[in-house]
Amino acid sequence: MRIAICDDDINFTSKLEDIISRECAKNGKKTEIDVFFDGETLVKSIESGHRYSMIFLDIEMKKMNGIAAARRIRQLDRYTLIIYISSYDDYLKELFEVEPFRFISKPIQLEQLQRYCAEAIKKIEGMNNLFVYNYNKEEYSVPIKEIVYFESNKRLIDIHMNDGTVRSFYGKLNNVEKEIQKMNKHFIRIHQSFLVNYSYIKSMTYSEVALEYNDEEYVLRISEDRRSTVRQKVCEIAGGSNF
Repeated sequence: MRIAICDDDINFTSKLEDIISRECAKNGKKTEIDVFFDGETLVKSIESGHRYSMIFLDIEMKKMNGIAAARRIRQLDRYTLIIYISSYDDYLKELFEVEPFRFISKPIQLEQLQRYCAEAIKKIEGMNNLFVYNYNKEEYSVPIKEIVYFESNKRLIDIHMNDGTVRSFYGKLNNVEKEIQKMNKHFIRIHQSFLVNYSYIKSMTYSEVALEYNDEEYVLRISEDRRSTVRQKVCEIAGGSNF
C-alpha cells in the first residue's frame, strides 16, 4: 500500500509517518510512504505516474495549499483517499469538489488517527470489491468503484459506469441496494429510480445532485420524500460516521 504525507512541518511529518507505518502493519498491510513538504511537489509526483492508496494532506501550506493540490489530484486520480489535516468546519464549501475521506485536526489525537487508518484500509479493500450480476444466463462482474449509479428502468437495472458505458440486467433496485450496502456504504438512494455512488457527486442542491464522470456532468433529481434523508447520509459519509 503506497501512502503520501504532505505537510510543511518537517517534525510533524516524521511523527505522522511513524504512526501510520505502525498502524498499517497492525492491520496486516505493508506500506511505502512518500513524504512531501508542499502541494506542488506532491502533484508533480502524481503527474509523473505515481499513485497512492491514501494521502494525508495539510490544507494550509505556503507554496500550494491542500485545496489547490487536491483539485489537481482529483483530475488525475479519482480513487485515492484524501485525509485532510485541518479543521473540518472551515472547509465545508470544498467538501464535494475534492472529496475528502476524513479530517484530522492538529494536534492529532492518536486514537482518532488509528481509527481513521483502519477505516481507510477497509474502504480501500471495499473499493476493490466486485458487483456480480446475471444477464441472458451469463454472469458478469464490474468493480464497484467504477459504478457511478444504478438506474431502475421498468424491469431492467441500468449500471452507469465511469467510462460512460451502460450495462443492464433484470432485477429490482431495492435488492441491489441491500446487496451493495453489504460491500460499500457509500451508495445513496436519492430517488426510487436512482442509487448513486457518493464518490462521483460533484455538488448537491436541495433537489438535485450533479455527478461528474467521463469528462461530463450529469444532473439527477432527488425525490421530495428522500431529500432530508439524502442530506443526512451525505453528511454522515463526509464526517466519517457512516462506514
